[in-house]
Amino acid sequence: MASVASNTGSTKILHYVYDPLCGWCYGIAPLIEAVSNTFPNSIKLHGGGLFTPARAVTGGQSWKEHVTPIDERISQLSSQVFSHAYHDALGNTEMVLNSLLPISAVLVAEIMGKRDVYLLKALQEAYYLDGLNISDKDTLLFIVKKLGFDVEQFASLLAEISEKQIQQHLSQTQQLMSQVNGRGFPTLFIEDNQGYHLISVEKYLGDTKRWQQFIKENL
Repeated sequence: MASVASNTGSTKILHYVYDPLCGWCYGIAPLIEAVSNTFPNSIKLHGGGLFTPARAVTGGQSWKEHVTPIDERISQLSSQVFSHAYHDALGNTEMVLNSLLPISAVLVAEIMGKRDVYLLKALQEAYYLDGLNISDKDTLLFIVKKLGFDVEQFASLLAEISEKQIQQHLSQTQQLMSQVNGRGFPTLFIEDNQGYHLISVEKYLGDTKRWQQFIKENL
């Protein structure tokens, strides 16, 4: 692991820079779930903003053709499933991909009892398995209701997150990425009293057992 100095306490934290609409992040979802199951209080999520209003993507045939070979590669390495419903949705010209709303939803889930990792996994499955548009507010509320969240409280907290606040969150994420020399999504690094230690997570794609051993030894 590469190291960068930082002033921290003695508790180790696994920082995860993610985007809900990032296929490679979906590829490492089993690894993140393994950490969450073993060290639920030692993981911190940072939304990255792969698609923003300025960089929003609309579905269609060209987008589908661009993404499909990437998804196939991710599936080969990770054994994660990209469903037919998802691939059909890629061609939907009415689907606009915007990461800000699902990232905001994950932040709300953190406020509502540290359920951010849980919701992120559910959003990824809703998108990549069910073919749902998780950039759509009604779809998000449908998902959180199915998960047992208090929908009224969730919707209220979601409405309170301003565009300025989410942009500040993305800026903080970018600063962290610069500090650890991260190269996009996903980026994972461990923070301890010696600093930040970047993880080459691609080495563990599809190998949850070896990843669990690494985490037990380092977190």
